[in-house]
Order: sequence, then C-alpha cells, then structure tokens
Amino acid sequence: MTKRALITGAGTGIGRALCERLIAEGYEVVGVGRRLQPLDALMQDFGDSVMTVQADVGTVSGRRKISSALKRKKLNLLVHNAAVLDPAGSLSKMKRSAWQKHYQINLEGPLFLTQKLLPKLHSGSRILHISSGAAHQPVQGWATYCISKAALLMSYKCWKQELLEKGILIGSAKPGIVDTPMQEQIRNLDEKEFPMLEKFRSFKHQNELLNPKEVSRFLTWLLLESEPEQFSQEDHDVRNETLKPFWNNYQ
Repeated sequence: MTKRALITGAGTGIGRALCERLIAEGYEVVGVGRRLQPLDALMQDFGDSVMTVQADVGTVSGRRKISSALKRKKLNLLVHNAAVLDPAGSLSKMKRSAWQKHYQINLEGPLFLTQKLLPKLHSGSRILHISSGAAHQPVQGWATYCISKAALLMSYKCWKQELLEKGILIGSAKPGIVDTPMQEQIRNLDEKEFPMLEKFRSFKHQNELLNPKEVSRFLTWLLLESEPEQFSQEDHDVRNETLKPFWNNYQ
C-alpha cells in the first residue's frame, strides 16, 4: 500500500529537505507551493516519487485545487510548513490588507486545509504544524508573525482534542533558526523595524544557522518514529537535548 505525505511550502528550505527525506523513506510526496520553478526542480530530481501542486494554501481556490489533485488518494502524513514573515514592522503602522494576507497563509491555510483534507486522513495518520519560538515569545518587528504562530499553536491544541476520537494524531514542532529563504529575508529587513537585525545577520556570518537537512531528520523521526502520545504531547523543540539521541543518528 502506498505511503503518502503532503507537504506545504515544499519547494525550498525545510519543506524541500523534508520531501527528500520522506522520499528516501519510501513515501510518495505531494509537494505544494506557490512558485512553479522550485516545484519543477523537485519533480526533475525525484520523478515519479513526487507529485507537485502549485497552489496558495491561503486561498479557498488553492485549497480546493490541492484536494482535487489528490482525487481519491489517501494521506498518511500532512505537514503544514508554508508560512510568510511579511509584513514586518510595528502594529501601530500595520496595514489591514497586509495583515489579512499574512493570516490567510499562516493561520487560515493550515486550519482550513486540514478541514478540507480530513476525509483523506485515517486513524493513525499524522498532521504536523511547523511552529516557531515566536509563538511563545514576542520579537520586536515580527508582531504579525508572532501572533499568527501563537494562534497556530492554539489551533494545534484545539485540533488535538477534536481529532482524538478519530485516531488522527496532530503534532507541533519548532525547527529553530534555520538557513532558509526566510532568514535571508530577515537579514534584509530595515533595522528601524527590526532592532535585532545585526544579531540575525551574525547567525549567518558565524555559521550558527541550522541546516534544513538536519532539521528534516528531526521532523522525520517525529513523524515516523515517535510514539503516538509523544508526537502529540507538546510543541517539540529541535534544541531539546532529551530528544536529540532519538533523531541525531536517524538516517
């Protein structure tokens, strides 16, 4: 029986690395993204092991397109990785239109895509939210992102209660500060809007950013090897030293 995983934000960074890892584990991957070029590259590299869907998870039409592309295919894994940082800056100057677009992607996307795909999930399936330390701690200049990630964290907790009787597991994971296109965007922010700019630039210059491939090992262990109760227990942190022995040598 085909094992199948759907990953949003699959074209670059953590999403791309997780696609590679799960394909190596024998999964057929459905990679979702907004930009065609990274998705084409994914198909060129992995051929029949991957199916791509160019869609915006923040729109009703995008979620409908994702569901339609699956046809009657079932899912074992659903990973909500797609997210945006924009708009950066203070809440006092926030434009409502930019705020709404952000939340359509970062919060409505995962929530309503899960809702849309529930018929394709079965008892034992796992859903994973890619969380952030910003869900727990405010970062000046990232107010919109912090609030959306905090809301996503609460949605994971609410889904956990609701899906319990269906046997569908939902988890949440903080991948740390990872060398992704979002980090490049952060390094180009206006220091007036983001006072921690130089600190985040130093992460890159001093090679302190995590490699997406390393993070994908952590996420793959969580998705495939962690015990059901452990998977859903908390917002798992890649920096948690008690977990590291479980995934550090995971191949």
